[in-house]
Amino acid sequence: MGHSLTVYYRPDNYPDWVCWKTFPDKFSLIGNPQGLGIGGLPSAQAGFAPRVSLGKPADDCDPNTNRRLRRGYHFQVKFKGTGHMKIEMFRLHAKILIEKSRAIETPR
Repeated sequence: MGHSLTVYYRPDNYPDWVCWKTFPDKFSLIGNPQGLGIGGLPSAQAGFAPRVSLGKPADDCDPNTNRRLRRGYHFQVKFKGTGHMKIEMFRLHAKILIEKSRAIETPR
C-alpha cells in the first residue's frame, strides 16, 4: 500500500484550495509488508523522512483579480494523503513585503 501526501493552501479566504506540492509514494514502508524475518517477526518497518521541504508554492494567479495567490495576509494549509502518517511538526516561513500605494491623487 502506497503512502502519498498532497499539501494544499488557501490565501485570504480564497474559495478554492490551491495545490502546493504532491509527494506520490514518498512515505512508504521499508521492506516487504508480508515479509517475515528471523523468528517469524515482520520485516517491514515504518518509513522515515525527516525535514521534508515543501518549497515555495507556484506563482499561480487568481483569474479574476490577477493577484498572485502565494501573497496574502492569512493562510490556511491542508494535508491530504493515503496510508498512515504522522506529522509531528510543521513550520511556515513568511516574508514581510511593503506594498506600493496605488491610490490615484484627485486633481484640485
